[in-house]
Amino acid sequence: MTDPLTVSEGERVRLSYGNHSMMSHPMHLHGRFFKVVNSALPQQRWILKDTFVIDHMQRIDVEFLADNPGRWIHHCHNLYHMKAGMANLVVYDDYNQSIEL
Repeated sequence: MTDPLTVSEGERVRLSYGNHSMMSHPMHLHGRFFKVVNSALPQQRWILKDTFVIDHMQRIDVEFLADNPGRWIHHCHNLYHMKAGMANLVVYDDYNQSIEL
């Protein structure tokens, strides 16, 4: 029951994660790849992924170019976390209509 993250086509989107728990979370965004932000490297060398693990007490930022319109689920791959609500939708402007999950 979380609000969707609305993006515009062509927008560069940065998601920031802060894991304040003692568990790791394998985070996944359907419909695209994203780059793991590493300020010590030029952007061309950032790692390209569709899933990454954010360890306990860690911070990670990822970036993607919003170039694949639709509604895409963004969630923790631990199914009990996803079922408990660790999920939302990334929705492009043109697709942001009432959605039932």
